[in-house]
Amino acid sequence: MMAGLNIADTFMVSFLGENAVAGVALVNQIDTFAKQFFLAMAQGGSVLLSMYIGAKDQKQAERSLKTNIHIVLMFGLALTAIMIGFKTQIINLLFGNADQIVLDYSYSYFTVTALSYPFIALYYAGTASFRAMGESKIPSIAAVMMMVINLILKALFIYVFDLGVQGAALSTLVAMGVTGLMLMLMLKSKKRKVMIRGVFKIDFGGGLAKRILGVSVPNGIENAMFQLGALLIASLVAGLGTASIAADQLARNVSPIIHSIGAGFSAVAMMVVGQCMGAGRPDEATMYTKHILKLDYLFTAVQGVFFMLILWPLISIFNVSDEAKNLAFWIMVLYIIGSCLFYPTSFMLASALRGAGDTKYVMYISSASMLLFRVAAAYALVYLFDLGVIAAWVAMVSDWVIRTIIFAIRFAQGKWKNKKVI
Repeated sequence: MMAGLNIADTFMVSFLGENAVAGVALVNQIDTFAKQFFLAMAQGGSVLLSMYIGAKDQKQAERSLKTNIHIVLMFGLALTAIMIGFKTQIINLLFGNADQIVLDYSYSYFTVTALSYPFIALYYAGTASFRAMGESKIPSIAAVMMMVINLILKALFIYVFDLGVQGAALSTLVAMGVTGLMLMLMLKSKKRKVMIRGVFKIDFGGGLAKRILGVSVPNGIENAMFQLGALLIASLVAGLGTASIAADQLARNVSPIIHSIGAGFSAVAMMVVGQCMGAGRPDEATMYTKHILKLDYLFTAVQGVFFMLILWPLISIFNVSDEAKNLAFWIMVLYIIGSCLFYPTSFMLASALRGAGDTKYVMYISSASMLLFRVAAAYALVYLFDLGVIAAWVAMVSDWVIRTIIFAIRFAQGKWKNKKVI
């Protein structure tokens, strides 16, 4: 759903011109960093919620739910303050080699999107909590609601009120605010398996916050490092010209659709493994993980074949140059092939290990692989082999290959079964 929204965003903004697309693309790299960090923190904290549900400890489940939401929200407020306070410096540091007109669009867009971070934090904390409780329909409904609000407002702000890229950002702010607050209200309902009690009363006692942070912080650091790598690569791409920036952004918006269902399997694996480990049944965790991995590969392959067939018509609808469209097409061909071969094992197995509390190992491996085989390799391929923007995506696939090998070995060894979180 988020991937579809990104495609629609880029399509609408493309009518403002290629420079606007490039400017929004640069900020989207920072926004993606924030979103993935909040998602990782929320999912990490929900591991304890899953385990307490598996252990049938209602009191601790309720405390872990509320504490996790408070922690993620605090990070959201802090990140907003940092991004607003140092907006110009951050954009210039990362993308200072882009054209000035592109940077001007970035400044305008980022001024508004950074305000949405606390609401994005609430959105991901809410959806992760519902998934941990096995109520996966609610996150799906929330995603549809957020997308509808966002697209309607985006059309109004861009085409009717002529607010340009700020209008595109404002629609995201409102949509995330409405959806995030709605999820919090739903978590207060007595109909929930686990509900929030005393939402305004902060309770970090009894070592619970420390246990949550012990799982969520490594998860957050891993994703922060992952997105930092993406920002470094975006900085590399920013110096390759406007067509390369636009092609990279177009591909980044389209690419998540290839594994949209697979991302759902990753969330399911984390929840299922967490509940099995909380109930003291590690063998069941192994069995379910293997079944989920098979389903992940099946659906990723089906999606890959489908999008390979419609790839060029899909890319052709965007109002960017022919050079950008051609680059985006070949980037996506590489991405689809790599996704079908390596993405499920690379990411779903990592989620299963996180669900067991093996977050530090996943963090170390993912961070090292990202730095060596994604960032360093991308720079080498650009400067030594002159592959242009394609280099960033070749390096990405090489990172998946390494992660696949190492996480498969870790899972087979079974050391993750010995982790004690609660």
